[in-house]
Amino acid sequence: MKQNKRTMTMVIMLCALVVLFVAYKMAASMNDAREARRAEEEAKANETVMIADYKYNEATALSYQQKGKDKISMVVSNSRWTYADDPTLPLNQTTAAYMAHALASMGAISEVNLDGADRSAFGLDDPAWTFSITYESNGTRTEHTYIQGNYNEFGKGYYFQEVGIDRVYLIVEGLTDYFAYDLHGLADTGTFPVISADRFDSVDITIGGETRHLTGEETANAFITLSDLLQPSSFVEHRITDETRAKYGLTQPTAEVAIKYKETITVADTEGASSNSTVEQIRSFTIQIGDPIEIDGETYYAYTADGYLFIYYMPSSAAESMMSYFSAAPETD
Repeated sequence: MKQNKRTMTMVIMLCALVVLFVAYKMAASMNDAREARRAEEEAKANETVMIADYKYNEATALSYQQKGKDKISMVVSNSRWTYADDPTLPLNQTTAAYMAHALASMGAISEVNLDGADRSAFGLDDPAWTFSITYESNGTRTEHTYIQGNYNEFGKGYYFQEVGIDRVYLIVEGLTDYFAYDLHGLADTGTFPVISADRFDSVDITIGGETRHLTGEETANAFITLSDLLQPSSFVEHRITDETRAKYGLTQPTAEVAIKYKETITVADTEGASSNSTVEQIRSFTIQIGDPIEIDGETYYAYTADGYLFIYYMPSSAAESMMSYFSAAPETD
């Protein structure tokens, strides 16, 4: 009898343990489910809302326009970005590629709830910026146009929309930084040499067939300062032809200024040697100064530079200062 009671007690305890174990597993499963839902909700809340997610290297055309300014359009030709209105204008390929990438991959802070929203506050009826980009892939051509409106102080972002799609987003500042270029800023005008005191050698100035050779610290200081005023982004023509030369007085230039400077280059030693050496060479940055021209009410001088494809312009004070050194210098034998 006692044995039966002992067995019954053990069975009851075992059953109780089973019930407790099942209850524990159910509670753990419920906790896991709650954690999974919470993690999913957090991931969804933190997920970036994508406006565009395309391959920028499939872009074949793009344009941008800031309100009140000229529209700039570019197309891809022979794997290079070109200015749509004049393909002969060389464009900075890196800048154009960054523009395409910026439009191809765009995320938003959030999507705006349009229910009951005052859409006139968005500023999208008269956008501050308009962007357009075209893609081609596997024979399919798609075009997307985007507009950017007012800034939302509370949401810390700009209203943004793809034309034709009734969804409005808030995006962070920064997109327009990629497009802060007028045509002059977008052109690939080259870079001029940077001439420092330790690199300066001399200057040759030629006017009317006569040349003056200038050296010395005073000359160096003056022409280093003057050369800093020459900016390749300041150009009036991107094609040097007989017609454009004549237009700016460059068929027979008023003056030619050759700024000589030192450049250190690395050369391979003679055959069989295992090292390289450096040598110093004298280079020349030579410009031809043409006629004075007027731009936005200011007087400048047109000029060309050897090895460059543009007709540039410099402040009149810079041109006149350069030419004044011709009279001050002794004649060159």
